[in-house]
This record gives sequence, C-alpha cells and structure tokens, in this order.
Amino acid sequence: MRRGGRRRYGRAMGRLRSVTVALGLVAGALSAVAAASPQPAAVAATSADAPVVARHARVPAKAPLPGYTWAVTRVTAADLPASWRPGCPVGPADLRAVSVTYLDPAGHARRGTIVVAASVAQATAHVFGRLYELRYPIASMRPVDVFGGSDDASMDADNTSAFNCRATTGGTSFSEHSYGTAIDLNPVENPYVKGTTVLPAAGRAFVDRSPRPGVVVAGDAVVQAFAAAGFSWGGSWRTLKDYQHFSVSGN
Repeated sequence: MRRGGRRRYGRAMGRLRSVTVALGLVAGALSAVAAASPQPAAVAATSADAPVVARHARVPAKAPLPGYTWAVTRVTAADLPASWRPGCPVGPADLRAVSVTYLDPAGHARRGTIVVAASVAQATAHVFGRLYELRYPIASMRPVDVFGGSDDASMDADNTSAFNCRATTGGTSFSEHSYGTAIDLNPVENPYVKGTTVLPAAGRAFVDRSPRPGVVVAGDAVVQAFAAAGFSWGGSWRTLKDYQHFSVSGN
C-alpha cells in the first residue's frame, strides 16, 4: 500500500472507533433510563381475558327411579261398596285390583290401586309400567269407592280410576267403566269436552291441549303405550273429546 493510502486508511479506522464508542455510550444511557422508569403493573388475567373454548352443554343426569312393581289381586263385593251393586254387567269375580308404582307430580314414587276387568289386569300393569319409565306424572290413583262411587268427585280430585258401575256421561246405558275395561287418566289435565261442557271444571285450564306435565296429546308416548296394550283414546273422537278416557272397545 502507498504512503497516501495508509494515511486515508488510518483516518477511516479512527472515525469508526469514535462512532463505536459513541454508540456504546448511547446504549448505556438508554439502559439507565429504562431501569429508572416505573414499570406498568402486571394485569391479572381474568376469565374474560381467557380464550373462549366451545364445549358441549351437559344435561344433568336424572336420578334413577326406584324399581317398578305391580301386583294383581282378587276383589270381593266388600271391596267395592260404592262402585258395584247387583245388576251390574260384571261381578266382583270378574274384576281385579291392580296395584302399581307411579310418579306423583313432584317426582316421588307412590303406590296406587286401580280396579279393572280380570281380562285386562296384566295389560294395565304393563301400561303403567311404561308410564313410570316415561316419568309421566299421575296426581292420584285410588278406587272410585274412596269417593263414594262419585265420578264427579273422583275427577275433581284429579284421580285416575277405572271400574265404576255407572251410566255413560249424559246417557242411560252402562259406561264401559261398568265393565272394568276403561281407564280415566288425570281427569283435570285431560278433561271431557263436549261443546261448552268441560268436566271436571278445573279442566278448562287444559282445554287448549298445550303440552304440559300430565297432558295427553295425539300420538304421544302415553297414547302409544295404551294402544300397544289394546286401548283406544277418547281424545281422537269426533263428536266430543274425552281426553282422559282409554278403553278396550273404543267407546
């Protein structure tokens, strides 16, 4: 390298060292300022800050039901003091008391009894077993004799019943209940409706047939359960509607 080139090279290197030193001083000053400056307080994470994770909603499992049990026993005239009398189309020997487990409106398991014809006793037990599986609520289930044989009193109490030797509603011929082959289910929620007549009176709140606990509607699981056991539903009648009524003959 020539002498003039050496001088230029030396001067350039000198300037580079000066710049490097200056940069080092600036960096040190900036570090000191940063250390002296107050730092922002850490913000605690909240559930609102957390990412949203989609999850399938879990439906709480229903408590298991106590086991369903049923029993069929014979009855005598003494068991039917108000619902049977001589001259009725069937006698006590042709009837059976069917005791079953059912769920009340509060979801508690209860024991109820219904009197039906011997020919449909087991089918009746199986129907109510299916209603129990469905958790269908039943307000009351007692023989109509508890109500002095009064169909009106039994309906007013929202009582599910079957045998009662009586005439058809508004008629003079024997009702199918007189044969023990018809069942009235939750009469308040499922009233008898003909024109402006609604029985029982409390059933007026259920004439619109909007789905509610205890209400039977066309094609639902209750109607299907009775149909599978050979019972037809009065809610499908044309001239009147007897939503509580399930019968073997369809009458």
